[in-house]
Amino acid sequence: MFEHLAKNRFWFWKAMETYGLGIYFIIKHNTFAFEPPQPTLLDVLDDPPMIFMLAVVGTLALVYSLWNLRTHYYKPLMTGLLTFVWLFFMIAFGVHDFEMQRYVSFESMYAMFVLGSTIFEIVIGDD
Repeated sequence: MFEHLAKNRFWFWKAMETYGLGIYFIIKHNTFAFEPPQPTLLDVLDDPPMIFMLAVVGTLALVYSLWNLRTHYYKPLMTGLLTFVWLFFMIAFGVHDFEMQRYVSFESMYAMFVLGSTIFEIVIGDD
């Protein structure tokens, strides 16, 4: 297991970052809370089903990094889901910043850098 972790440490840290995003939403409840009268689609992104989705995607990446599964299409599925999750939340944070009429927040920039490093590893990675 340790040799797989040494080889796949990048995907281990992406799993931890995805778990961290879920923990961020748990700690800072109502991240996307807007003023009344009408709630938006962004209001549901910090609810338990989305946090569960983050945990599932993080677990897929953690399983790959610890056991280096060679099951058919496991790595493309895992990398595709990680890319989708971080792109989705980067756009959500960007829309939230736009609607709150402020500059790019730390959350948006962090999601952009995680997404960029993930895409870079997918394209340039050695596996």
